[in-house]
Amino acid sequence: KVVYICALAFINNDTMKNLILIATFLLFSTMSTFACDCTCPDDCSFSIVSKNSDFVALVKVISFDDYLEYKIIGHEVKMPYSMTVEVIKKYKGSENRKTIKIWGDDGMQCRPYLSKFKIGDYYLIAPYLLGDDRLIMESSTDYSFFICATDYLKVDMDKKIAYGKYSKHKNKIKLTKFEKIIKK
Repeated sequence: KVVYICALAFINNDTMKNLILIATFLLFSTMSTFACDCTCPDDCSFSIVSKNSDFVALVKVISFDDYLEYKIIGHEVKMPYSMTVEVIKKYKGSENRKTIKIWGDDGMQCRPYLSKFKIGDYYLIAPYLLGDDRLIMESSTDYSFFICATDYLKVDMDKKIAYGKYSKHKNKIKLTKFEKIIKK
């Protein structure tokens, strides 16, 4: 130990800074970190997600029900954690309830923040049933979205057009066209 301490005493400041920088880089490059790993094998647009989804519907947001108890950096408003939506039209699936609950992100779930949604607005959705992957407050019959996929589109009901990443090359689709495609 004495030899190492003595050797460090003869290292100049620039060398010491470089050693600290290298040690820091090595430390962080070997640490395991959690983040959403957004990899899609080919296409995560709504056209593909809805085709492969068990449940697809046109919904209207009717309420935010639960809120996070802490602030999310970059968001000024109190963050909704769950929302209830009214099923206006079901295109696919065995879901028969008139309203369903959809959970958002708490900062650690790889889900979108629900502040992106507005009460009274309409969306085409292809959510994931939570099942056994639910958290403490959630029910197995509730739903969520995955941040790495396009599993909802905002709908302008006056124009009957859904906006968002519908496919690799389309950012909108008429509801009548979507209805024909999803029924195939």
